[in-house]
Amino acid sequence: PLEDALTPFVIRHASVPIRVITVPPSFHEARRGGSQSTFFEFMAKNVGARRARGEFVLLTNPDNIPSEALVKFLSKERLDHDSFFRAR
Repeated sequence: PLEDALTPFVIRHASVPIRVITVPPSFHEARRGGSQSTFFEFMAKNVGARRARGEFVLLTNPDNIPSEALVKFLSKERLDHDSFFRAR
């Protein structure tokens, strides 16, 4: 799980709070409405963004693990409130 993959980063960078939100299967089933369609990733991101507690929100894809350099950058708390950040 993602939470296990992030554990080494959390241990090394304790000043960066990381919270993993796991959406229960019942939520997925309710959104499918009995169809065989898969749960759309953007819906999960919206849940996470709405439940976020921090000053800034980092939304990413489930197959992207943040690099150590990114975690170090974020831990320095130098983000600008009047800027929009994105990766290429």
